[in-house]
Amino acid sequence: MKKIDIITYGCKLNQAESEFIGEKLKQLNFEITYDNKKDNCDYILINSCTVTSEAERKIKQLIRSIKRKDMSKKIIVVGCYAHTNVEELKKAGADLILGNLEKKYIEQYIDKEGVFVDKSYWNNTKEKVFIPSKPYNSYSRYFLPIEEGCLEFCSYCRIIFARGNKIRSVEKEQIFESIDSILSQNIKEIIFTGINLSYFGYGTDYNLKKLIFDINKKYGEKNIRFRISSLYPDFIDEEFIKLLNDSSIFEKHIHLSLQHISDNILKNMGRKYNEKYLHMLFDKIYSINSFFSISADLIVGFPGESNNDFQKLINFLEKYNFSRIHAFRYSSRPNTKAARMKEQIPGNIKKERMKVLQKHIQNSSKKYLGHLKNKKVTVLIEKVDKKNSFSYGYDEFYVYHKINNILNDNEFYDVKIKNINNTGVISHVL
Repeated sequence: MKKIDIITYGCKLNQAESEFIGEKLKQLNFEITYDNKKDNCDYILINSCTVTSEAERKIKQLIRSIKRKDMSKKIIVVGCYAHTNVEELKKAGADLILGNLEKKYIEQYIDKEGVFVDKSYWNNTKEKVFIPSKPYNSYSRYFLPIEEGCLEFCSYCRIIFARGNKIRSVEKEQIFESIDSILSQNIKEIIFTGINLSYFGYGTDYNLKKLIFDINKKYGEKNIRFRISSLYPDFIDEEFIKLLNDSSIFEKHIHLSLQHISDNILKNMGRKYNEKYLHMLFDKIYSINSFFSISADLIVGFPGESNNDFQKLINFLEKYNFSRIHAFRYSSRPNTKAARMKEQIPGNIKKERMKVLQKHIQNSSKKYLGHLKNKKVTVLIEKVDKKNSFSYGYDEFYVYHKINNILNDNEFYDVKIKNINNTGVISHVL
């Protein structure tokens, strides 16, 4: 039996697609491992990311490292990086390069070598969103892709070159079929994912709000939890927050593709909201539920970011508490508007601002978690350390818990939050 290790970089959609690829290869009698990165396999398949130059550097470094150890090992690189720089991947040593369409039909290419990338595959009649039948790498949570494509054209992003400007959405009936299948496998957490979930249902009379409403109606009494992976701030309104907040099965949490606060930077990024709107949005969310969990992505050092722009970002973090933030130093991406902008920020300034930002992120998160002390919540256990008598899992606010008990994996428990730690909170079972 041939062995293949599937290594995934980037987003949750990539993880879902890697699982789908693995399921197809298993039908061809491949033995599948995920993110193993060991030497005992015949093939390495890298599902790539092109969001940052650092992601691309790591992918090329991995390819070279594998080839130095064993030139005969076949390396397959698929996904977004294949759409933006085939030549770099060939130079690094990739034997087979597949685009985001071709990787979905891996069975047709696995024995080939060369480059197979349809650069505008989203216009291909064969193109659709493919859904895996089980969680990625046997995880306890399931990533359910329901959308692909984006219409935003943000000035710093080149994912649109790799995923397209045509929205593809999964039909409601197919989503329900997938949920039913996952429920039958006793999986209790489902995360909806896509390139830009705000556009789910675009061009139809159905959208994400209606989907959430229908899921609440159909599965509201089930022993399951749903989470939305990432949304743009301008999609969020009072109705949407209340839908999540009043639900017994959706997490009281949103992850925002926020990026910045300053009007100057948001405008240059091509975002469709401003600082005033963000203050109104956060005030509204916390007026509905002061415990509501908000996580976000932020970019520091975007071209033209002045000290005043950066201070506005800091001030926002001091005013509002975030459950967590993923912060990135701006990475210039070829063929984007931002790469051609004047006033590029020097690396040393970006690095220094990131240090300052991280301190404020930690303080913001600490204040949010502190606000949760003594609150009763429900945790889904996903890891049990029997040796040290601890159990771990996430609650409905997407907060990570350490519990001083040996509990049953993949079960819900009512707990009370006692204290905070470096990874989340410490709680005890009620």
